Amino acid sequence: MDKGFYSQKNVDELLAAKDKFILAVPNRLKWVQHIIDETRDTIQNPESYRKLDGEILYVHTKLYPWGKERRRCYVHLYYNAHAAAEAIDSFTEELLTYKEELESGQMVSNHEDAYKTFFVIKETPVRGRKVFFNNETIQKYRNQYAGFYALLTNDIKDPVEALRVYRNKDTVEKCFDDLKNQLDMKRLRIHSAASMDGRLFVQFIALIFISALRKKMRDTGLIDKYTTRELLLEMETLTKVRYSGKYGHILTEVTKPQSHILESLGINLET
Repeated sequence: MDKGFYSQKNVDELLAAKDKFILAVPNRLKWVQHIIDETRDTIQNPESYRKLDGEILYVHTKLYPWGKERRRCYVHLYYNAHAAAEAIDSFTEELLTYKEELESGQMVSNHEDAYKTFFVIKETPVRGRKVFFNNETIQKYRNQYAGFYALLTNDIKDPVEALRVYRNKDTVEKCFDDLKNQLDMKRLRIHSAASMDGRLFVQFIALIFISALRKKMRDTGLIDKYTTRELLLEMETLTKVRYSGKYGHILTEVTKPQSHILESLGINLET
């Protein structure tokens, strides 16, 4: 589950129901920061080095009894030095969202710690509420916690396996996104049950092909250069024309990017 689902109440309820979960937890939480502070100087030791889908990570796992009943949980901590800059940008976007919430008066209870830590709020009878960034605290947070992220789980002890399972949820979300956007299923535009069944079957087959293409792109490194949509658009102009009889077929001119894509995917158009 994403960080937006995190709250002490939600975790308590998951544990009380004996549900297994993996939950991303925000770095701004004091108890998460305490774990990071404990391991910051040692997490980049060679024994903490791991590689997942080409991403270099340093990992640390801590047994973390949760709540008054001390229910067994694990906190998996990850550090990615290359992702630190991206983490700073993501944190800045969060801060801008928090500021909008404070200025509009539509606060979110789960963000109370962030409001208190990263903002200075002044109330005046004439000008009303004024919200300012606490830049000293923000800079300190960036310096100390950028590049770190954490997962809380009551199930998986291995940090790499936990991260792999957590990221698999993105696959499901991506499939729904593909159906709605890539495969034009925001509206079915059909008038009978039979037509709906046929449309769903065709979309299901198309989704299998899209998912297989994305996996192949990930395996070959093409995913670093193209999105699936961009790759399909790049290949759109390539056409094979077949003739009956002895004339065989002809191809339109293959561009350099198209040639690279075909080679990477192991496709020989001459066969």
